[in-house]
Amino acid sequence: MKNSIVITGTPGVGKTTIARKLAEILGFKLIELNKLAEEVGGIGDYDAKRDTWKIKEEKIRKKLHALLREGGDFIIEGHWGDLVPEEYVKCAIVLRTNPLVLMERLKKKGYREGKIKENAQAELLDYCLIKAVEEFGDERVFEVDNTDRDTETVVDEILSVIKEGRGKKAGTINWIRTLEKEGRIMELL
Repeated sequence: MKNSIVITGTPGVGKTTIARKLAEILGFKLIELNKLAEEVGGIGDYDAKRDTWKIKEEKIRKKLHALLREGGDFIIEGHWGDLVPEEYVKCAIVLRTNPLVLMERLKKKGYREGKIKENAQAELLDYCLIKAVEEFGDERVFEVDNTDRDTETVVDEILSVIKEGRGKKAGTINWIRTLEKEGRIMELL
């Protein structure tokens, strides 16, 4: 039963804001993976080198499976979107943001310099997109660029994907090409 829409992407791209709005409009239940991980004891040890907490993937997957099996429609939000059991996923939306804009957002959120660069490089190299395609297949994965776009516009684009299956397929957005054309790619290296 494919009853879930996954909203994933690099930290700072706007997943939580967009997912909350979508859940409200569609009347779907919202699962925020960060909160779920905390609730089920899915947060592991701190990795000081990468300035991040490790997660206990199996605990999170097990709880997700139990919740989704109960039925209903879900919006599932988080940068670990690839943890959602594939059999429940109708589509996965990977939110994308120009890595240079993402760096500014993360600075405003108080991220440390090393973590900012790591996340911007992950966005540049399509990390979350690749993980989503590996887990759900490219036919169910769509990209939405939310760089300098308001929430309503992004939500409308995602609603079109959900209802009509129309949208940017995986691999449409290419930040390397964009930043090379602008002569700004070295700012991320």
